[in-house]
Amino acid sequence: MSDLKLVLHVSEADRWHAVLSNLVNLTALEDRPEVRVVVNGSAVYVLQGEHDQLAQMAKAAAAGVTFQICNNSLRAHDIPAANLPNWAQTVPAGVLALAEAQRGGFAYIKP
Repeated sequence: MSDLKLVLHVSEADRWHAVLSNLVNLTALEDRPEVRVVVNGSAVYVLQGEHDQLAQMAKAAAAGVTFQICNNSLRAHDIPAANLPNWAQTVPAGVLALAEAQRGGFAYIKP
């Protein structure tokens, strides 16, 4: 695995297509970087139910991508954490998770 670390930030529901495209490309690399996705804002809506985008996220998670979901955004949009897929991790605040990732050497990407 590459020593490169990337954190992708998705805060709007309509940006998932770009994020998922990035994840397909990143997880296909032979020298794969460590990838984390931090989700907040209206992007949390897409983490419910069963649909193609959620299946793509599950595939990325199985390939080693970490998904961190902002608990503040879940509360703001009345989404119980229990509704999230089992591969999704909640974090107290998405902005804090982004700052911690950057402090930890992750490059910030906003698709």
